[in-house]
Amino acid sequence: MRHTKPLLILSSLFFLLAGCQDQAEDVSTNKKNAQEPGKSITASKEADPSSITPEEWINQEAGDLYQQYIENKNGSKDPEAYKKASGNAVDEYVEDVRQKETDKWNEEKWTQSILTSLQTGYGEIASELENYEVVYEEMKLPDGRLLQDVPMDEITEKEDKKVNVALLIDSSGSMKADVGGESKMSLAKDSLESLAKELPESVNVSLIAFGHEGTGSDADKKMSCKAVESIYPLQPYDEGAFSESLTKFNPKGWTPLASSIELANEQLTSHSDEKTENFIYVVSDGIETCDGDPVAAAKKVKADNTNVKINIIGFDVDSEADGQLKKVAEAGGGEYSSVKTKQQLSEIENVWKEVINKNTWRWWVVNRFSDNVWTTVDHYNALRDIVSSYQTMISNEENRMIQTLNRLEKEKLIDSEKRSAISSLLDDRQEKIRNYLNDLESTKHEEVKNVSDELDKRLDEIKKQVGI
Repeated sequence: MRHTKPLLILSSLFFLLAGCQDQAEDVSTNKKNAQEPGKSITASKEADPSSITPEEWINQEAGDLYQQYIENKNGSKDPEAYKKASGNAVDEYVEDVRQKETDKWNEEKWTQSILTSLQTGYGEIASELENYEVVYEEMKLPDGRLLQDVPMDEITEKEDKKVNVALLIDSSGSMKADVGGESKMSLAKDSLESLAKELPESVNVSLIAFGHEGTGSDADKKMSCKAVESIYPLQPYDEGAFSESLTKFNPKGWTPLASSIELANEQLTSHSDEKTENFIYVVSDGIETCDGDPVAAAKKVKADNTNVKINIIGFDVDSEADGQLKKVAEAGGGEYSSVKTKQQLSEIENVWKEVINKNTWRWWVVNRFSDNVWTTVDHYNALRDIVSSYQTMISNEENRMIQTLNRLEKEKLIDSEKRSAISSLLDDRQEKIRNYLNDLESTKHEEVKNVSDELDKRLDEIKKQVGI
């Protein structure tokens, strides 16, 4: 009996020291948590899991054992590898809590403990859904803009802009040469006539021939180099008059390309204002041969008319002509195309038609309705893949939690009543996460539908505008 008092004193001292140590650990833990922002709620403090919001659950980090064993195998195509990893994580968790004094843990404490170790992290897939871009890259206008970015009022706006088109045709002697059984001159005339026929009624057009007099001899050079003539002056297109003008010249002499660009510049400058869009189209098969500087002439056109493009077709040209004509087009802010066949000439002609058309949308719009449909399907499929991923994550986590509760109950660390209470809190969390992600997906799904519907409206309006 005489030893009882010292023993009581030693016991009291032990518990006092243990209490101080626990308090010190609590202070240390609080300091550590304060220094590590971004830690999940359940990892940093005890809280009633039912009071945590869906956003807070979504933004929590994955559990420690989940990261260690499962994270890299959660989407694995090897179910056995995932099953083994999950089992190892649960085994380690149960072994760990068996070493702790859990007798007085309530359901909140158990839920916190389980999740801190084994929960899945949903932040990344939620971010993927939130940041999913509903963009229709296939629906680009000829000017490079996405159709979905073009305001409807711009599409429905009636254009009051004037358009002038000067067509320049090389009539030097080399244009007599055959390409595929037809002369270059004949093919060039047919191409320009086809282009002029399909211009909108509001467009003014002119036809300038150059080098169509004399011969290729030195004796005729001066006469031929002065042969730059507006065969069809700048005016609205008249089919009969334009066709007749094409019969008034044939390939004969030299190539005064610079002078023909200068004449086109005079016409366009005298018929333009700030709302006028000007185009010069040149068909030529050779370099300047009349001592002019076609690049300088093109630069002057750009200086005199800010809204102008000089586009050039090099028709069956050699490398020297190819290089010069390309420089002229670049100086005139336009494009250069080299063609060798009748078919290629026709293809370039179609491109020109598209560019000149008042909306530049006539040829573009025809096949875009199906593009809209298929791109919409692609977006829905992409969203479906994301949904499938997070549903798998939720299902795997649910199975892991059941497995954990089974083990805890089997090891008699919890009873059936406590198991039921913990399960209820875990179910509440999963329902919040599932609903949150489903709502995100529904919002994106609706966004895809709305964008697709708006694109259909724009396409229908463009069809009306261009008369398709």
